[in-house]
Amino acid sequence: MSILLDQSNRVLVMGATGNYGKFFMKDAGSYGTTIVAGVSPGRGGTDVDGVPVFESAKAAVVATRADTAMVFVPPVLVRAAAIEAIEAGCKLAVITADEMPVRDMIEIRAAALANGARTTGPNSPGLISPGKAKMGFMPSFCFMRGPMGVISRSGSLSYEGCKRLTVAGIGQTTVVGIGGDPVKGMTAGEALALFHDDPETKAVLYLGEIGGVEEIAVAEYARSQGAKPVAALIVGKTAPPGKKMGHAAALVGSKADGHAAKTKMLRTSGVYVSNGLPDLVKQVQVALAAADRT
Repeated sequence: MSILLDQSNRVLVMGATGNYGKFFMKDAGSYGTTIVAGVSPGRGGTDVDGVPVFESAKAAVVATRADTAMVFVPPVLVRAAAIEAIEAGCKLAVITADEMPVRDMIEIRAAALANGARTTGPNSPGLISPGKAKMGFMPSFCFMRGPMGVISRSGSLSYEGCKRLTVAGIGQTTVVGIGGDPVKGMTAGEALALFHDDPETKAVLYLGEIGGVEEIAVAEYARSQGAKPVAALIVGKTAPPGKKMGHAAALVGSKADGHAAKTKMLRTSGVYVSNGLPDLVKQVQVALAAADRT
């Protein structure tokens, strides 16, 4: 399945009768997302605004041919819900929950690999292909259709960054919130590979932060033969060493995890690194100009 979303994705919502599930179904449905089923044990046979609710993901997939799962359940239930959807046949499962147990995400990744599926999250707003469909709770008005693929470890930074691009007239193919946890359903490297193969994406914007190793994959991609131009913004410049800043993975354990080292690594690899949010649009424009020259 492509990283791009559109109306052909047939979505089932795990936790459809909860507050978040109901909000998503109304919000994403009005955006154009094709929502065909809900799953809520004990509520099978009911509906949410006309969308049928089933007892299990398997029953929902059989009845509606759903192929994409939006998981809106409490963190302790995410592992079971996501794996249930994947084993039922969903090829993409989007997880937004925060405070997910690391071992649970390891098992979800393993289930996805075993079943030829992909996951995104946790600790993520989801993903959106502007003007087509969305899988999450990001504010739709921040995004518009265009040539930039966007990968972000931060939800709020993806909204802010893309809003600035949109105001400048630069649209996005798909915006992927990979999340800020140590174990992710989709890594930055995996997202880059999908954007690399997407003919609609001319260049990629990576929104990263201190801590973790995701930026290493971004640098390696930028150095590879035939790579699409990459712009980036790394936040956390003033964060004190040894302190967790926001995300579970934003912990600086050594100088290599800090802002200066990551910025230097990316620039040395040919990434157009922004000096801050005010400089973001300029660096994206430089990346797009580089794409036009190739």
